[in-house]
Amino acid sequence: MNPFDTIGAAIAAVAAGVSLALLLGETLRRRREAGRDDILRRRYLRIAMCALHADDGAVPRFPMLHRAGARLLLAETLAGIVTMTYGLDGTVLRRIVEAYGLDEWLLCRVRRSQGYRRARYLSLLAALPADESIAGRVVRYGNSRCRSVRFQALLAGLAADPTSALRRMEEYAEPFSEAEVAQILALLRRGVLPVAYEPLVMSPCGNLRRVGLSIVRQFGIEEAEPRLLRIVADEPASALSAEALYTLCSLRRPLIRREVRDRVERMGAAERRALIRYMARENYSPRFLHRIFDEGECLYYETIVRSYKRTLA
Repeated sequence: MNPFDTIGAAIAAVAAGVSLALLLGETLRRRREAGRDDILRRRYLRIAMCALHADDGAVPRFPMLHRAGARLLLAETLAGIVTMTYGLDGTVLRRIVEAYGLDEWLLCRVRRSQGYRRARYLSLLAALPADESIAGRVVRYGNSRCRSVRFQALLAGLAADPTSALRRMEEYAEPFSEAEVAQILALLRRGVLPVAYEPLVMSPCGNLRRVGLSIVRQFGIEEAEPRLLRIVADEPASALSAEALYTLCSLRRPLIRREVRDRVERMGAAERRALIRYMARENYSPRFLHRIFDEGECLYYETIVRSYKRTLA
């Protein structure tokens, strides 16, 4: 064998060994850090929950906040408590946020980051009990090129200043996605957004109506049926009309209505079959379908029902 080939192979082997050793070292380091983070997160959670239980006006002490990443861990822990706990009194958490300057720290991180990392910090701001002034300080990020940043800035503004919620949602330029509407409803379930469904459903703004229809579905508000039928009748070609029709289905309201028949007649074959599948999921009786769908579609419905192994009355 050529001696140069032997030397080259030896060098390559050494280089591969060094790379593998470095990779193993980095992997072990990350595992140790993740383990320390997990321990610290549990410790912060325990301290925060004890403070919530005591509610004696004192600000608890969180250790090791000087450690890199510890302040972020604390912010994530408090945000997790807020989003996963129902009926939480935010006074204690607000004292903690103010005492440790978590809102200001997050705003600093927002300014220094971009893209999804910036959106992540904004989402933490939206979850924490923040001062009303935060709403004005995140407005600038509503012009970001990143949609996630724009929406999370809106969410942080809604959480900080609920009194301006209708105006902020109305001014949001893009139609809300289903995931975005779900995040807004999460604020409502936390008691952050004290809004009624009626002005939302009847608003001329598409985004407000999307949120209103989602509230109706989420809480099963059957009293909204006349307004839903009005949307179906007044806007037979719009996406909101279809959403109102699906909302009626989710409420299991009778669909033998002129407004519903007219809307179904305007649907294409694929849309009609999608509606049939949704009705089967909502347990509608097949004996009324012939008033809305043709014979082939009624047979399709019965096939779906049999596949679900359901017996419909």
